Amino acid sequence: MAPKTVLITGCSSGIGLALAVRLARDKQRRFRVSNAGVGMAGPLECQSLAAMQNLMDTNFFGLVRLVKEVLPDMKRRRGGHIVVISSIMGLQGIVFNDIYAASKFAVEGFCESLVVQALRFNVAISLVEPGPVTTEFEEKLYEEAKRADYSRTDPETADIFTNLYLRNSRDVFASLGQTPEDIAEHTLRVIEAARPPFRHQTNAAYTPMAALKHADPSGALVTDAFYKLVFKYDAVLRLSLRAIRLLRWKAQKVKEGARLLGFK
Repeated sequence: MAPKTVLITGCSSGIGLALAVRLARDKQRRFRVSNAGVGMAGPLECQSLAAMQNLMDTNFFGLVRLVKEVLPDMKRRRGGHIVVISSIMGLQGIVFNDIYAASKFAVEGFCESLVVQALRFNVAISLVEPGPVTTEFEEKLYEEAKRADYSRTDPETADIFTNLYLRNSRDVFASLGQTPEDIAEHTLRVIEAARPPFRHQTNAAYTPMAALKHADPSGALVTDAFYKLVFKYDAVLRLSLRAIRLLRWKAQKVKEGARLLGFK
């Protein structure tokens, strides 16, 4: 069998680079992986429409342009697999991530609408949905947030974002964040699956968050839960996250020790 090819967008760093390195180890590949993306976090009033449009153009229309280019050939060949790196924020919006979440919701809706037609031509579509991933992507957002001008919003909102959201966000990434290599391994499993899933969440800790929306279609349950986490029980949230970080650190040390002793 001739070597298969992979097209990965956004592979200069982070998840895309880790995925490219991982796939390079394998000889037989032919897939399209869409990963290019930019982020945005902060009070809505402080974001320019131009920046919002640029984000949508990259995160959503970049995917649309890619699929529009490759899908006709896949349909003619009646075979192919389009793998899209989405986000848990394509399923559940997160405070101060309004526009980024909107772009991922658009990605999810686009793929969900397209997948039925694609299946008619034996073309699979898979959405890989990570939670927090520790990359330069996130660090860049933090640096931009420190330098941002918050004069266009009210002092209370600016204080919530800079002194509550950013602090909690760092704890979330430190406690629950995955590495780009973790996401690459998850993506590889999706690629190699005999029957590729339409959706694959990489972080089990976020499954309950997504499930809340299905448990209560009115949205009241998930809204109330997030409101209390952010504004009433944020201290409990931070303590819980630090406990999780400690447990993960201990588990990693046990794993490293077992590897040194020759156990797999």
